[in-house]
Amino acid sequence: MRILIVDDSPFIVKQIEGIIKSMEMKCDIFAAENGEKAIEMVSQNEFDLVLLDIVLPDINGLEVLKFIRRVKDYGEVFVIVMTSLESDEVLEESFNRGANDFIRKPIKPIELSSRLRAIVRMKNYQYLYKMSLEDLKEKNNQLIELTAKLKQTQDFLVQSEKMSAIGQLAAGVAHEINNPLGFVITNIEVLQKYFDKIVDIVNRYNKFIQILNDPKTQVSSIGNLINEVEDLKKKYRIEFILEDIPQLLKETQEGLQRVSQIVQSLKRFARSGLENKKTFEDLNDIIEETLLIARNELKYDVEVIKEYGENCHAYVNRGEIGQVVLNILMNAAQAIKGQQNRTEKGHIYIKTWCDSEYVYCSIKDDGPGIKKIYLSRIFEPFFTTKDVGKGTGLGLSISYDIIVNKHGGSIWAESEEGKGANFIFKIPINVQIPEKSEN
Repeated sequence: MRILIVDDSPFIVKQIEGIIKSMEMKCDIFAAENGEKAIEMVSQNEFDLVLLDIVLPDINGLEVLKFIRRVKDYGEVFVIVMTSLESDEVLEESFNRGANDFIRKPIKPIELSSRLRAIVRMKNYQYLYKMSLEDLKEKNNQLIELTAKLKQTQDFLVQSEKMSAIGQLAAGVAHEINNPLGFVITNIEVLQKYFDKIVDIVNRYNKFIQILNDPKTQVSSIGNLINEVEDLKKKYRIEFILEDIPQLLKETQEGLQRVSQIVQSLKRFARSGLENKKTFEDLNDIIEETLLIARNELKYDVEVIKEYGENCHAYVNRGEIGQVVLNILMNAAQAIKGQQNRTEKGHIYIKTWCDSEYVYCSIKDDGPGIKKIYLSRIFEPFFTTKDVGKGTGLGLSISYDIIVNKHGGSIWAESEEGKGANFIFKIPINVQIPEKSEN
């Protein structure tokens, strides 16, 4: 501790030094005989305690106190004013200007030593508080950094789970694309043959016109050319070709549109969700897009029955809600496929509806259901009842985070073993959940 004694009396200074030394305090003691010297020393040095006499020969103690409080915080430097004046107004003014305590002259050793011990305890508490505060700040910074890393990890896990789902659907998506591509390619091959035949006919007509324009052409030659063209039309079945071409072009266009639709849906599903943007979307459209991606995974084993409500719009992240729907659909399909004794197709019933505050979605299946002991754990991270390698246990946990934390909604499951499962979620219609800052 560094102590400054400000007093014009050498006797008082010595007395105070003696009292401090008798307390066996670990401190450095400095002295200033007037206010000007005290101000100079405070400006150039750090002190923990100033014992300040009010009555000084040049600048009085109150002015020195005023200066100290202008440059030093109240808790940073303790100031004890010393005075032989009996006026309470002087003491009041001292406290108004920032004194921490006072002591009257003549100084009583027990009184000064008691006050000094109290200050030492206070400084120790301050030091501990400061260290605790610094430690808390450091831990807070570490927590902020850890939160940012956890957010990155969470985003990575969400995207990984999404890509895992896409990986499972890849073969089916490829099949869905190959089907329309197959007949598009076939149609183009047929159109190419039709084109060649039409070109041949056109060339014959051009030759026919050229001969007609020749004045030397015989009438018999014209008749022969007409017969050749007619025979060629019959051979190539031109009338059939002209009727078939519009249909081929229509089928080809529809096939390419389907391929484009599948690719765009898959692309949007894979990429959306990372930008954390919410827009006013139709829940029914999101479900339809997700069903398109999962169509091949479902169509052989599951019949999907839809009951869409009207005006099921909400402020959502389209990709994230699509991921929730896909997670539930895939779980339902896999549960149905896993029933070894099942001989008929399973069913998934999708229903949407809304009220004045929420849009709702129910995805119900007639699979094996969920055991009661598992029902309370299905939204826990990494919890899965699937065989090793067939599930990460993150799908429903991520779905819970998306619906509850990112959209302010609710998601729950209703199930009875042997009677299927029903997953229901609701999302506020006009509520935007602000993104949490990483800073």
